Amino acid sequence: MHRVIPTAFLIFVGPICALAQALPGEMRVSVVLNADGSRTAYETDSANHKCLATTTGTNGKLRVKIKYDLDENGRFARGEVLGPKGEFRFIALYKYDDNNHLSEETHLAKNETVVGKIIFRYDLAGHQIGYAAYDAAGKLLGQTTTPSASPVKRK
Repeated sequence: MHRVIPTAFLIFVGPICALAQALPGEMRVSVVLNADGSRTAYETDSANHKCLATTTGTNGKLRVKIKYDLDENGRFARGEVLGPKGEFRFIALYKYDDNNHLSEETHLAKNETVVGKIIFRYDLAGHQIGYAAYDAAGKLLGQTTTPSASPVKRK
């Protein structure tokens, strides 16, 4: 039987991996309040390298469910993304750089052919500064950049 360890509610605006290590047989539950008012509950079973993320809208209705496989470091390795009625949407594969930042997210169809890819960019301090989205053929669909902080004027 799993013991559930609730954690504090968090406000978070980006991808989240396992927040803390649970003891064998324990399930860690974390809730993230998203910028749009929706919430995502993460049920992490570190012992079995699994995590279930469930996002509900402000109205409480299910938006998406993601069944994650975690790697040996507790990071997302693979996710099966399901719609509100349990319908398959896509598989997501995750790659990380040497600094432990999410560097690439590849989306696959049910037959595991590539349907798209997101490449994340970081500044020298390790802050995410944008990403680029590509289609299955590698054509750039769009990209974002985060403006860097303005330098502080000294008197």
